[in-house]
Parts: sequence; C-alpha cells; structure tokens
Amino acid sequence: MKKILLSALALLPLLTNAQKVWDYDDFTVTKVSNPTHGEREADGLIAGGDRQNSYTWRLAGRGDEIYIATARNIGSVLVNLYGSQISAASGISMDAFRAMMDAVTNGDILRNDVCEGADIICYNRTTGEFKVVWTGDLSEFQRMAVTFGDNVYFGSYSANQSHEQYLLKLDKEGNFTKVYTTTGTTSMRANCVYDGHLFFASADARIVVPEGERQPIVKMAVIRKSNEDDTVWDLVADYKDFGDVPFDPIQSSWAGAPFWELASHNGYIYATAPGTAGFVVFRGRPAQDGEIANAYGWHWEEVVGLTNGINNPGLSDVPGGEPGTMRSLIGSVYEFNGELYAYNFDHAFGGEAQAFVGMMQQLTGKGVKASDYLGYMYNSLHNPQKVWKLNDATGKFEELTAFTALMEGTTNEYIWRMGEHNGKLYVATMDAGIFYNYLTQLTNGSFFKMSAEEKMTKLQYIGNAVKLLAMAKGNETADQLREKLEQLQALLSQYVEVSQADEETLEVIVDIQGLNQEIKAIVCNFLQEQSARQMAIVTDMLNKVVENMKNCSEAEKAAMAELMEHLKNGTLMEMLQAMATDICDRIDGKGIEMYRYINKTVMDNQWGFDLLRTSDGGQSFEVITRSGFDDKYNYGCPSFLSTEEGLYFGTCNPFYGGQLYLLSEKEVTPSGIGELKSQKSTDGSGYHTLSGQVVKGAPTRPGIYLKDGRKVVVGL
Repeated sequence: MKKILLSALALLPLLTNAQKVWDYDDFTVTKVSNPTHGEREADGLIAGGDRQNSYTWRLAGRGDEIYIATARNIGSVLVNLYGSQISAASGISMDAFRAMMDAVTNGDILRNDVCEGADIICYNRTTGEFKVVWTGDLSEFQRMAVTFGDNVYFGSYSANQSHEQYLLKLDKEGNFTKVYTTTGTTSMRANCVYDGHLFFASADARIVVPEGERQPIVKMAVIRKSNEDDTVWDLVADYKDFGDVPFDPIQSSWAGAPFWELASHNGYIYATAPGTAGFVVFRGRPAQDGEIANAYGWHWEEVVGLTNGINNPGLSDVPGGEPGTMRSLIGSVYEFNGELYAYNFDHAFGGEAQAFVGMMQQLTGKGVKASDYLGYMYNSLHNPQKVWKLNDATGKFEELTAFTALMEGTTNEYIWRMGEHNGKLYVATMDAGIFYNYLTQLTNGSFFKMSAEEKMTKLQYIGNAVKLLAMAKGNETADQLREKLEQLQALLSQYVEVSQADEETLEVIVDIQGLNQEIKAIVCNFLQEQSARQMAIVTDMLNKVVENMKNCSEAEKAAMAELMEHLKNGTLMEMLQAMATDICDRIDGKGIEMYRYINKTVMDNQWGFDLLRTSDGGQSFEVITRSGFDDKYNYGCPSFLSTEEGLYFGTCNPFYGGQLYLLSEKEVTPSGIGELKSQKSTDGSGYHTLSGQVVKGAPTRPGIYLKDGRKVVVGL
C-alpha cells in the first residue's frame, strides 16, 4: 500500500500537467525534484523544499537508487566567511553586514550562523522518493560520490585543513563505514578507476617528511584501494612526485584540493592540481623499463606545468598564464571516447568579494580605485572559459575553439563538469551572472524589472541595514555607509511603482556610462589648456612683481627667485601637467571602462548555467540551455549520471536549493508523439513513454504510457 501511495504521489505532477518539462526535437528535459517548483521556490531535493541543501555535488547510481552527495548552507558559509573578514577590518557588526547583504541580494541568501553537516540523499527511480540516508558533522560537506563494485564511496570536504577528511563506504546492505581518513587537505574529490582498482588523490597524513627537508604545504598523495580490504589504501605517489606544486601557496587557499581530478587514459592516470600560473597536469603508471620509479614502483611526470616544454607554464585562459590572478588556477580532465579533455575554472567568488569590499571602501572615502578592485572580475569576464583536447601524438593540449566561441562575452566563470550519454559529451558551466548582478543591479536595469512588491522588500532591507548601522555610534565607516544607504533609499523609493523597465530610462543609463571616458578626455584637455593660460598669466604677474622686489622681504625675494628659476627651466609647466595627470588619474578611466564592460556583460546575458553537448569530439557544440532551465539561481551544474532512461544531472543553487533533472532522448521521428499511434515497439508490446521512448516488454515502473496510441496508467 505504501509503495502504491508513493507511486501515486510521484505521478501527481504528470496527472495535473504541472511538472516542468522542456521539449526539444530529439529529447526532453524533466524536472525531477519538487517538479512543480520554479524560480525563487524552495527545492533542495527534499519534498516540499529545503533551501539549505545548496549543491548536488555528485551523483552515483546503484540499481534503482541514485545517491546524491550534497553541500549545505553554501550561501551562508560565503557570507559568514567574507563578512567576518570585513567586520574585523571595519568594526561593523556581523548583524549589520548581513543586513547589508540582505539589501544587496533582496534576501536571496538565507542566514545561518551554523554550518550544518551535509546530507547524502537517495533518490529511488521506481518510487520517485527522495530521502536523507546520511548527515555529516558540522562544517562538513560531501564532495564526491562514485560507484565501484557493489559499493558506493563518498568523499568529504571541509574548508578547514585541520578538519578530518574521509572516504565513506555504503555497502549493499545499506551500512555506512569510514574506510580512510586523513588531514591536511580540503577535499576528497579526485578519483578514477584504473587497472581494476579504485584510486583517489588528495593528501595522506601517514607520509613522514624527513627532518631538515623542505616542508610541503600539503602532503599530496595518490592512493589505491585494495580489492580485498576496503580499509587498505596503498600509496602510489606522494608529494615528492609533483615538483613545486606541494609548496605552491595556492595549496593553502580555498582551491587547495590538493588535486582536482583524476582520469584514466591510454595506460596512464592523469591528475590535475591547482597552480598559480595556470593549473598543472601530471600522469603516472607502474614504472616501465627505463623509467625512474618512485618509492612505490610508479613513474610520474609533468605534462602541463612550469617544467614541461610542450604545455608550459600551465593551461590558462591567457596564453602563458597570469601568475597572481584568480583565473585558470584550477582545471579538470575527463576521458570520452578514448580522448582526453581538460577544462578550466576561475575564482568567481573571490572576484565578487574583492569588488564588494572595494566598493565599500570607496563609499567610505578610502583611497582605492575601481580599477584596483574590479580587475579580477573584469579579467575573468574578458577572457572566456576553455576546453582543450589532448593530441596523443604530440602531447599538446589543443584548444577547442568552437567551445571558446560560445563562451565569448558570457558570464560563465568556469566549466563545472563533463558527462556522457549515448555517445554524446555533455559540458556544464558555472554562470556568475546572478552574483555579478548584485554588484551592478542599479545600472544594468534589473532593479527596474522588479515587481513593486520586490522593490518594497528591497527598501525594507535597506531600512533595516540603515537602522543597524546607526547603532554603531562613533564608527566612521558605519556612519558613511549609513549615509550612502539613506541616499539610495530616498532615490529608489521614487521608483517603487514602476513595474517594468522604461526603455528610454535604460538607454539613458547606458549613455551616462558611455560618457565617462569622454568626460575624462575633456577634463584632461581642459586642465592642460588652462595650465598653459595660467602660466602666461603667472609669468606676467611675476614680471610685475620683480619690478617691485625692492619692497619685498628677504624670504619673499628668495621664494620669488626660486619660482623664476622654475619658469626659466620650464619645470613649472611640468609641475602643472603632473597635477593635471594626477587629477585625471583620480577620475580612474580604466576603472570606468572595467565597470562599463562588467555592467554590459551582465545586462546582455541570460543568467543560469549553460548546458552544451557535442557528438563530434568538440568540432561543434549544441546549446541545450543558457539559463539554468529558466532559473537564474541555478548557477551551476556539477553532476551527471547516465542511466537506461536517460541522463540525470544535478544543479547548484545556493539561494533556493539544488535540483535534479532528467534528460531523456526520443526514439521517434521529429514530428513527435503524434506519430506513435501508428507505431509498434520492436518487441510487439506497443508501449512507449510520453517522451516517445520504446519500452521493452510491459512497463515495470509506475507511470503514464502510450500503448498503441492510447494513454495507459501503470502502477496505481
């Protein structure tokens, strides 16, 4: 009875035609989790919605069950992380900072003082039920899920490097056991299957660094699971096999995984690691004749990085890399149809945080320029994300220019994941548009597109922030921010009743932005012209003064003589020109241009992750969505799982909760279901799904089917 009830509940969205479905020529995409919920409605996989379940980081299948490794509270974690730093530097309370973030985001990010442990969620493909089967400790996320044999393995993640990291095994009886633990890393995510064994790459606390030797920031290691004992993980590489990477400062940062991905290709394990000049790639295998073996009998070599002549200094969206930036620090590898692909990441959150802090400093009169704090964001947007494919003959990773062209001018800031299904390679991105909108919302037109209710909500949030900032008596920064927010409050209150953007208003906004560079040039020319005129006037005045020098004091005579010397040498003109240049620099034309570009890029793009696919190895790509399936808060897609009914994929949504979707390919002619009435399935059963898939034999799963052109309900 319970199973029948669950089946009925799972079918309810279909029966009421409320389930969200996107129909394409040869496939459909269906929202699986909370299927009737849309943008700004809670999802998070759990029935009814849980906004704190932010990320569907990985999917792993076993039988009818899909296990989802998740992260909780990501939005809250980021606000708390950057807020604590800003609060400590400015003296503004965390309550006031959070109130300002509410005003900026209109309450899109939930507040949470405690970083709750992440869930592992199981989705049953037969019943349609989601349930939590594991919850981690505080500040603990589940970064990885992979099926190997009869077991499913999960890898933990924590931003705290002293926190215990572990691999968790789920056996076929449903029991969870920690089979490996370590410290000194932030993530247990990189894995692959090679030569019949499961491998992970991370750090290993068992490694002993001899006294007197250079201490690595992290004890990088590649480990192999014993097929006889799940608790035995043997080393095949340690930090000494990876050059300077274990000593790179990036390994102590947010990006220090210390490995990002593993892939098996042409007899090697390929491993990617973060690098300050572009991400690096190593490959290893059991040492062959003539190869230098490490202490574990393996040979490792760098194929992308600072010491490799073919792919040097690292894969980056800027040829040759750009040390010291937040771009292309991280990358991944993925094998598809016998070919190895690589793709890059940018630190979108870091760029956003730097811009937000810089704007706060500028608002409070600090001596900062827009070109200083907008640089990372501008450079990331200005340089598109890339995919490379390894040429096995030359060892060169070659850029797939067809993909680069699709990333030009977009707000995509990294490629999050690749997956495959039915001979096609799928590529999903992270789109930072929703985050960058918070920075440019007053000039990109989005405020004018808000409903009157949303505008009133924003004004209420601004009012609360003003109230909390007013409580910080004697704090100059708080007083200045409060004053700016009060001005903004007064300005925005005039536009509450405007429900849609006035096109002329938007054009004026853009025109004003465009005038800035011209204004700078006019001001500079004016100052230089004025300096020449003023010099002539001053010279004339000085000549008159010289005639009456006998009436001056000795000090005045000395000062006048020095000034006359400057006139003779022409250095006064140089001084005046230097003053004009300094004034022009204060206008910060470079920063204005950066803001204009960021603003226009955000304004011109659809927000939400992109999903693309290729069936020709990357010569061309088909765009499936540019908008996170009509949800701008779906800013990323980090997980794929290919099954017999289609390709499942999960989203990252730190605002309203991660989601699960299913892409099902049609097996009918492009004209669709209408032609099914005259068709029979190949085995004579006559059953098809609503999306047109042929069902072999009688359906075993509850659902609505077509049989010989008639709708049939199965499983109720």
